[in-house]
Amino acid sequence: MKAVILMLMFPLVGFAQYRPDQKIPVKATVISDSGTFKGYLVMGGDSTVILSPTKRYSADKTMSISAYDIRELHLKDKKETGFGVAAAAFVLGFTVTAGLTKNSGDFDNDGKTSFFELILTAIEGTTSSNRRRRNTALIAGAAGGTVVLLAYLFSNKNLSLVFPLNNRKSYYNEKRGEINKYVGF
Repeated sequence: MKAVILMLMFPLVGFAQYRPDQKIPVKATVISDSGTFKGYLVMGGDSTVILSPTKRYSADKTMSISAYDIRELHLKDKKETGFGVAAAAFVLGFTVTAGLTKNSGDFDNDGKTSFFELILTAIEGTTSSNRRRRNTALIAGAAGGTVVLLAYLFSNKNLSLVFPLNNRKSYYNEKRGEINKYVGF
């Protein structure tokens, strides 16, 4: 009976891997005793870090770097940000901050300001005939939009590890779970 249960669980504990020609999202730089290797992180194995030199995974184009040789490991999860997502982040920040410049947007008198009310207040503020109100809404909106846009663009996950001169293997084993959090399959 135990053998049947183990056989049924085998697919759950099997090793996952990238499909051929799948994009690998994490850039990796490994500084080792024998040089610097740049590529994309495929996996952190038992005693090696496996990299792909290309952004698309191919099983025959991987390189393994031993944990005994690694001095530094730098991982950077690069988001592929399109123009539409960046523009949406800017508009969101603009709307929220321009809508908050004047707290007269509670249209249904419930004591709470909804996102719809922020949009209406932002439109009212940026198109106001009162020059001071309009300038305040535009400046605050532009500042808020820029802050939200920059926060979105710079919100990449990064990991930098500097391995000690002795016990590199044990340090790698301690950090392997953290490294494998960046593996995206």
